[in-house]
Amino acid sequence: MRRYVRDVGAAALQGVLTGVWVAAGELAPGRRRAVRVASVVGLSGVASIRDWAFPEAEEAAEEGVAEVEGELSGLEPDEEASVDVKRLVVGGLLIAASVGVIVGRKRLERRWLGQLERGGHVHPYRALGVRMGAVSFAGTLAGKAARRRF
Repeated sequence: MRRYVRDVGAAALQGVLTGVWVAAGELAPGRRRAVRVASVVGLSGVASIRDWAFPEAEEAAEEGVAEVEGELSGLEPDEEASVDVKRLVVGGLLIAASVGVIVGRKRLERRWLGQLERGGHVHPYRALGVRMGAVSFAGTLAGKAARRRF
């Protein structure tokens, strides 16, 4: 149960960070940078509290690193490392999907901003920040759920 709470919390933090980042787009450059830096620092602090509250996540990560190091230390220097084609294909697909998500997100962002500006919205960047924050939350949560499943 803690895993799910942690995943939802991490997705919410990512959604808030994305929303603030986008909403700051209508500010003057100096204020925009200050807001973005403050949001990153503040949400990093919240994330560190999460890590303090759920220490088993760090322990699991350390165990995973130890397992990988153990596997790597078992290889002989003269042994030729075999290439796993399946891992290469999956890695390539994940990279392509990541690029696709980034490009799609940017296009969606421009499209929504244009609609908001044409519609005469008083604060189009703020409204866009709310929308993009929700999209970011949903995408992050879906990614974490998929990682838990597979």
